[in-house]
Amino acid sequence: MKNPPLILIADDDADFKEIVSAKLLSFGYQIAEAKDGAEAITKAKSLIPDLIIMDIQMPNVNGTEAVLEIKQDPQLKDAKIVFFSSLIYPWPGVKESNPDFAKELGAVTFLKKSDELDKIATTIKGLLTETKS
Repeated sequence: MKNPPLILIADDDADFKEIVSAKLLSFGYQIAEAKDGAEAITKAKSLIPDLIIMDIQMPNVNGTEAVLEIKQDPQLKDAKIVFFSSLIYPWPGVKESNPDFAKELGAVTFLKKSDELDKIATTIKGLLTETKS
């Protein structure tokens, strides 16, 4: 893990990305940003971040496709990825049949953009302090 940890935030909403970046910077993390899934893939492969926050609905390559591609890279197969969306649940109709769908795609959890910034930051901090098993 880098010191301080590097977080890649992939989101096409510049204002939201700026708010989350500012909050995480206040916790002492390094931040890199991507405007869409394609840029997230490129930056993830070059920077090897400690954690990736991935919006789901983005132009060019969506977050789900980006995560699937990132997880194919041997250096990133164990990357911690958090899906982040304004959707109540990112895959309507799947919640009832498989509540762990985000994890099966390679993400460690799913956070809603409507969550309080402190909750988001605390969740990220917890994920970064977990020891690898």
